[in-house]
Amino acid sequence: MNYYVTAKRCTTVITISFLLASCAGVPQKDEILKNARAAYAEIEANPNAQSLASLYDAEQALKKAENAGTVVEMEHLAYLAEKQAEITAAMAETKGAKTKREVLTKQQDEARLSAREREILEKQRQADMALDEAERARQEAQKLAAKNQDLEKQLSELQGKQTDKGLVLTLGDVLFETGKADLLSGALQQMDKIAAYLSQAVDRNVLVEGHTDNVGSDEYNMGLSERRANSVRFALVERGVTSNRILAKGYGKSKPVAENNTDVGRQQNRRVEITILNEGVSLPAF
Repeated sequence: MNYYVTAKRCTTVITISFLLASCAGVPQKDEILKNARAAYAEIEANPNAQSLASLYDAEQALKKAENAGTVVEMEHLAYLAEKQAEITAAMAETKGAKTKREVLTKQQDEARLSAREREILEKQRQADMALDEAERARQEAQKLAAKNQDLEKQLSELQGKQTDKGLVLTLGDVLFETGKADLLSGALQQMDKIAAYLSQAVDRNVLVEGHTDNVGSDEYNMGLSERRANSVRFALVERGVTSNRILAKGYGKSKPVAENNTDVGRQQNRRVEITILNEGVSLPAF
């Protein structure tokens, strides 16, 4: 086989390979370009798209797809052409909406102006009302701050002790009838002050804990401490503090603060501790 024959056969093989790799026949081509052509035809008929530069881009994209050299390239370019047509359609829709708005705006200018004037007047009225309300709120805040300062002063006069849990106020044994749970007048005056404070500090809860000395049986002391704690709780509820904000519990003689071998020590142990818990602190679960 001479060089000429070999070259001719190679040329034939290359030509056949090119034809195999080239675009498919008309039916397959039409199927590939179907969606892209339909999308372009639809946007071409849209009057809002006629002046858009993207319509020309969509046309050129479709032509590139139609002239593709291979099936793969045609499919890719057809997809791009379809998307370009969709972009043009969206732009045309936006343009149409803008045109409608402009026409509507022109037709309603006079009515819109009148409505705008009414709106301005209404906003001014609302602004004046808001200023009045803000001033009233400021005055109320000042009054409340002054009142809270007075209440805080009253609580400090009760000689409370600040702890991690809150402010602890102690009612000594002398504020109860001997061996009983009834509050005496001095204790009731303190209940008035505590209740007045709690009526303002609505986000604070109260823990009431009763304690005794070691004189008497465990059962007696536990009962007395519970009755005294509940007596304080009832006094606060009677003065307007909601019951779900107050927890009362008796400990009997189990938590002394002093030695029980002297009269002074035993008197210190006979007490009711009222803890006004810090803001937002929940009551413990016993």
